[in-house]
Amino acid sequence: MLLPISIILHTFQDKPLKTTSLGLLVIWMTWRLLVPLLQGVINGDRNFEEKFQTPLILLLGLLLINTRMITLRTDLQGAVQFLLIALGVLVGSLLSQRQWKHTLTWLGIASLPLSFLFLHEAIASGFPLVLSSVKPIFNTRLDGYGSLNRFATLLVMVTMASWYSFILNRGLLIKGITLAGAISGYLLCVGSGSRMATWAVPISALMAWLVMRLKGRSKKFWALAISLIALLAIALILWWYLGPNVRDNVYSDSHRLAAAVCWLSGMLSGNNRFIYGVGWSNEKLNEFCYHIPNHDHTLGHLGHGHNTLAQMGGHHGLLGIIALMMLVILIMRGLLRQQSSIREVLPLGFRGTTWPEMALGINFALAFNALSTTIHHRSQVNQILIGLLAATALCVIKPASDESSQERF
Repeated sequence: MLLPISIILHTFQDKPLKTTSLGLLVIWMTWRLLVPLLQGVINGDRNFEEKFQTPLILLLGLLLINTRMITLRTDLQGAVQFLLIALGVLVGSLLSQRQWKHTLTWLGIASLPLSFLFLHEAIASGFPLVLSSVKPIFNTRLDGYGSLNRFATLLVMVTMASWYSFILNRGLLIKGITLAGAISGYLLCVGSGSRMATWAVPISALMAWLVMRLKGRSKKFWALAISLIALLAIALILWWYLGPNVRDNVYSDSHRLAAAVCWLSGMLSGNNRFIYGVGWSNEKLNEFCYHIPNHDHTLGHLGHGHNTLAQMGGHHGLLGIIALMMLVILIMRGLLRQQSSIREVLPLGFRGTTWPEMALGINFALAFNALSTTIHHRSQVNQILIGLLAATALCVIKPASDESSQERF
């Protein structure tokens, strides 16, 4: 329950509410790390003590030591951001499927109070009750996340959690609540004006569905799937470059691409930056990429690389890229291990949706976010959720052939 409360409180511009929000997240992570630690000690589990006790204690200690910087947001661009992602991954990897059931449900439910907040602000402030009001309401009243792109990243994560919680849960009440959460969350995605959020949710879910349904299918089904993907790609391209917002799309994308290339090329600016990058500060990279305008058309204030790989390369060089690739490989190995547990042809409908499909869909959405923006930039809430949801790939599941251990909740 602490997760949705923290997400909601962080939406407000009030600084004390943000501090409370992050404090609740620290409490939640501390509890999630303490529970397996205490269980291992009480049960006298030698295997746990040998493999997990030491890293758990060390990371829990780092969390406690950095609590002040986390809650007061005094290290937004320093090492704390990666500590939070790592802690999110660790917490997620320690959750059982039963614990994940509750975590996904609570996370997905957060989109409902978020929608009510925007509806209340629209009524109270006189905004028209249309989706296009989401953006001005965020900019003027609910700018707690500091950037519409950061808020859109959050919306993608809670919407995906709602959607898969709806599909995988069996209780009618929970299914109804999470379906409402998925719909309201996606409406906020569309209303935010973020193209990434608008497309990442349906495309990620569709791609995960296709990947899981291809195993054991006929050549005709494969041809149909490939044709569907091709048509979707063509539709996206046509909408991107022939739609009503073509001028804005081309302008935005060209400058995002230029920013990412320039940010990454900061590795080649000398002084061992290829290996180490320029460090935490944006100053050097903003000077290096001064000629590229920001979203408000000003020069020298890009802020970030508009791509996670470019951000890691520019700030941390080759070593940063290696660190990012290590995380990607870890997640991909987990996804492949989960895929191998599916040994039969899955039904085409919702009843064929399994845990590996959920983990794949969520990680597809995270990947789309990472490609289109600096996914972890300046948001501790997002950093924790990114690590946590990526770790759905690390949950150990039993083969689906055993009816008693189906990946469904």
